[in-house]
Amino acid sequence: MTTQTEKSGCLTAFLRWLGLVPTQRPTQAESPPVQHPVEEAPTQEVPPFHLRDDFLSRAELSFYHVMQSAVAGWAVVCPKVSLAELFFAKTGDYGTNRSWMNRIDRKRTDFLLCDPKTMRPLLGVELDDASHQRHDREERDEFVDQAFAAAGLPLARVSVQAGYDTRELGAYLRREAGILQTLDAAAPSQDAEPGETVPAQPSSPSPSASPPSCPKCGTPMVLRVVRQEGPHKGKQFWGCPHFPKCRGVRDIG
Repeated sequence: MTTQTEKSGCLTAFLRWLGLVPTQRPTQAESPPVQHPVEEAPTQEVPPFHLRDDFLSRAELSFYHVMQSAVAGWAVVCPKVSLAELFFAKTGDYGTNRSWMNRIDRKRTDFLLCDPKTMRPLLGVELDDASHQRHDREERDEFVDQAFAAAGLPLARVSVQAGYDTRELGAYLRREAGILQTLDAAAPSQDAEPGETVPAQPSSPSPSASPPSCPKCGTPMVLRVVRQEGPHKGKQFWGCPHFPKCRGVRDIG
């Protein structure tokens, strides 16, 4: 005998076959679990850098120690300074400026002497060995010389030697930097402080004479007066009109 439940089940199946009864979806409890992809931890790229053993060659290291003694008291020695950290281009056109900066971007000076108090650059120093006699090095040296001259920063060249006379080297570097005496024995610069080194005064023109040329940039100078307190207060001197970009001075006498 067919029961009522069986009849109902057959009828439902028949109606579902005809599309008259919606197909039942499995309940949430019956739904299969959703598989989420496993996220892998991002891998951090390690820069492939290593410390070089030849930051300074043997010749450069030897000269560095000698030069430290030669300039003690008036300069500090900075090795391998990029020219792009020293100079900037100013032409009025951004693209042209960028082109000039690209020409010095990978060039450097072997050593840079700076004022120990202000770290203002005083003198570039190139240590020339036999490689500087190559044609490509000569072209590079000529361009570097022009860059220093254009910026008004003196550049000294020293040939590699087996030994150096510290006193002689110090005197040469002071001459090239234009620093021959201290403020206590020379005419003061516009903002110099006691003990600060200043350029040597090659002449003593009279205040009524034609203004001399600046010893650093060649511009006709102007009369200035020391206004800072001290033994030189009220004293006149020739100063560069481009101060503070150029700090050239001359004593009047």
